[in-house]
Amino acid sequence: MRLIRFEFEQKKFVGEINNNVVTQWSEMPWKGGKKLTKQYRLEDVKLLAPCQPGKVVCVAVNYPGATGLNANAERPLVFIKPSTSVIGPNKPIESPFDVDQVWGEGELGLVLGKRLTKATIEEVNEAIYGYTIGNDVSCENKSGWEHHLAESKCADTFCVLGPWIDSDYNPSNKTITSYHNSLLIREGCCDERLLKEPDLLVWISSWMTLEPGDVVLTGAPSRVRDRVYFKD
Repeated sequence: MRLIRFEFEQKKFVGEINNNVVTQWSEMPWKGGKKLTKQYRLEDVKLLAPCQPGKVVCVAVNYPGATGLNANAERPLVFIKPSTSVIGPNKPIESPFDVDQVWGEGELGLVLGKRLTKATIEEVNEAIYGYTIGNDVSCENKSGWEHHLAESKCADTFCVLGPWIDSDYNPSNKTITSYHNSLLIREGCCDERLLKEPDLLVWISSWMTLEPGDVVLTGAPSRVRDRVYFKD
C-alpha cells in the first residue's frame, strides 16, 4: 500500500493511492485508522509529507565510500532533525542562512508503526510500517565550530519526505540513486550499508526510544561526482 497525507479544499487527510485514485483513511494506521469509502482523483489533491514524525533520526557514514568511513568502523553516526524541518514533496527549500553552499542527499527512510525501546530483532521487524524517501538537506557550517550540526541540518524545510510510505517495499538488493535535476550525484546499494534494519533499529532503540510515526533516514550513498549546490 502507498500511504499518503494530502490536502483537499484546504483540509488535510490521510489516504492510500491506487493507480490515480486516492481512497481516504480516517487516520494513520498506527493510530488505529481505517480505510473509508471517500475517493479523490490524485490530480486534484496536494501531496503533503506522508507522516508527521515526532523526530527524524538520521544516520550518516553508513555506505562504502562515505566521508569518514574506514575499515574499523562498527557503527554509523547519528543525528536528529526536528519535526519542524519536515516538508512534503515539491515544497520549496528555503535556507535562512547567507551561505551559497546548500545541498541535498537522497536517502531511504523507514517509518515506525510501533514504539521501540530496547527492542529485539523480532520486535523491530514487526515495528517497521514501511519505507519512504528523504532528502537530508544541509548547508555549509558557517560558524566553523558548530560540532553537532544543528545549524547545518535542522533549519525549517531541511528535511523533505515523501511522496508516500510504501508498506510493501523490501530494500534488499535495491539500488538507491540521487539526482540534482537530471545529474546523477550519488549511487549505492542498500545491502552495502554498514548497519541496516533490523540491526540498525535494535542499536538505536537500545539508547533512544522510537515512537510510531518517527522516521529513520538510513544514510546517503557515496558521491559519483563532486558536490552540487542548490540555486534559486
